[in-house]
Amino acid sequence: MKIVVFMSCVLAAAWCAPTEPSSVRELPALRHEEVHDEYGQYALRYITADNTVVSERGRLVPTDNGGWVVEIEGQYQYIGDDGQMYVTKYKGGPGGFHVDANHLPRPVLP
Repeated sequence: MKIVVFMSCVLAAAWCAPTEPSSVRELPALRHEEVHDEYGQYALRYITADNTVVSERGRLVPTDNGGWVVEIEGQYQYIGDDGQMYVTKYKGGPGGFHVDANHLPRPVLP
């Protein structure tokens, strides 16, 4: 019975797979820099052919219980189809994950 269920899942997944080429643009990185250390900290930056720029760093920060955790901080920017520059900044660590960007919807405050 398990084999029948498994094969049905595999068949359904194969049937739903796209047959046409993806409409996602795959552009090579024109510039790529990446540095890692033995503690898991890192910094990276790359620029694609359409001037999308991504930069991120991860650094160890102490936690309240005496341990360590990698905190990430980064941003990416790109030029939209409307010609505007879109910049998104993010940070993730012990305090959660936070995103800041002018083009994202804002909550309505009462």
